[in-house]
Amino acid sequence: MTDVVIRPLRRDEADAVAAWAYEAPYDIYDGDPANAADFLAVDDDGYGYFGIARRDTDEVIGFCCFGVEARVRGQDAQPGTVDVGGGVRPDLLSRGLATQVFPSILEFARLRFRPERFRTAIAAFNDRSTRLCLSAGFDVVRRFDVDGREFQELVRDA
Repeated sequence: MTDVVIRPLRRDEADAVAAWAYEAPYDIYDGDPANAADFLAVDDDGYGYFGIARRDTDEVIGFCCFGVEARVRGQDAQPGTVDVGGGVRPDLLSRGLATQVFPSILEFARLRFRPERFRTAIAAFNDRSTRLCLSAGFDVVRRFDVDGREFQELVRDA
């Protein structure tokens, strides 16, 4: 298992994350280099973006986000629910890394926000992320459409 620390991103790291580019059809998850400052945003309640870094080298291997930053249009805030999102650096995909670090992300959110449940939204075509969430105990609770693209909403108890 990869030993990671979840922490705020530094400016150079936010610039790098915003420039990540994924192969189609995953390119819907590409960042926008013009909005790299978004990856530095953490609101007064502690919701926003965080880097996932290897503890031994401090190398950023992914990011996670919570709250409004993790929601897809069509999702509203729900009392007791923390929305969770994230991504792995494109050159590290399909190596089992997300499976290794996802429990750390959920534990970070559980300790920081004390939610009753977690929620995430995944593009319906994204079988990798769906399998990850299902294996972590999430259940698909609904499907919804955003601009002609189908998403699924998954939840689990915290």
